[in-house]
Amino acid sequence: MNKTLRMILAVFTVLCGAVAAEGAEPKTIGEYAVHFRWNRWTITDESQHKELIPLLEVLEAHPEATVEIVGWADPTGTKAANDIVTTRRAKNVAAFLIGKGFPAGQISTRGAGVDTQEPDPQQARRAAVTVRILVEPAPDPAPVPEPAPEPAPEPAPEPAPKPAPAPQEQIAPEPAPVAEAPVAEPTEPTEPWNLGKFALRTNALYWLGLMPNLGLEWRPAERVGIVVNGGYAPWFSNDWKHNWAGWFVAPEVRIYLGEKMNWFVGPQFLAGGFNLKPGDKGYQGEVLAGGVMGGYRMKLSRCWDVDFTLGVGYGHLEYDSYRRDGDLNAYIKANVEKNTVVPVQAGVSFIWKIN
Repeated sequence: MNKTLRMILAVFTVLCGAVAAEGAEPKTIGEYAVHFRWNRWTITDESQHKELIPLLEVLEAHPEATVEIVGWADPTGTKAANDIVTTRRAKNVAAFLIGKGFPAGQISTRGAGVDTQEPDPQQARRAAVTVRILVEPAPDPAPVPEPAPEPAPEPAPEPAPKPAPAPQEQIAPEPAPVAEAPVAEPTEPTEPWNLGKFALRTNALYWLGLMPNLGLEWRPAERVGIVVNGGYAPWFSNDWKHNWAGWFVAPEVRIYLGEKMNWFVGPQFLAGGFNLKPGDKGYQGEVLAGGVMGGYRMKLSRCWDVDFTLGVGYGHLEYDSYRRDGDLNAYIKANVEKNTVVPVQAGVSFIWKIN
């Protein structure tokens, strides 16, 4: 009876120790932050590598640890864009740790979207990733039950001695080769479309019309773009039978629409001058116009986009019509003024995102 009670107590003690060890909460041994620039999710800055050095040192000392990575963003963007950016930030930090040799199975990532509902530079995490390192606490050693005393067996009669067999040489079998587990190489996360804060642009249709042109776009906010385009055609001479000269400056404001922000609309203004003489009769003057434009922007690569634009508005023209008479212009009509509907833009523009 005493032997049975001792065995039951020993089994109960071992089970209690296992349950206590299984229910223990993981212990946090470090929290770190990696900061990103606005609308960025890649690890390229020297400051980011400096922030990751202490994290790598802790992981080297605790290879059994688990890592929780959470991406954050400020509340100025849309929910869909912030979910994409924060998820990519967390995955890029995970890819960096995997590239340094930390096991991928011990890392979890998620994008938290915005960190606060109201912009607060003093409290918000803004463009950052937080990394928490956890380790499982060592379980308390379970007490070893004392073995129950065994009753002394009765002595058996000694058998007659037998001759010892001749020793045989034991040949140990060769160990079977152990296949090495393939190491999964970290894959670079696919980056979402980056519109860029500054971009240079040029209209291919104007080049086909012999009008060299260049434009600059600035993105003060996620869905707002300010564009200034300009062009100049110097094809003019008093000795030529035909002239094709002019200049223009066209500022515009774009409002990007949709979840992927491909479509855009906005107001546009146009100021320019012209000297056009396609035949015997020429026109020379200035134009001032304003209207609305819209279009579609499409990604070509990480640094290049293309957009298709069409705009129409109402303009005021002042011009002279003339014919060439020797070295002089013989005016047909002078100081003509006209208000009319005019096209303010038509373009297929190639865009180079600077940052």
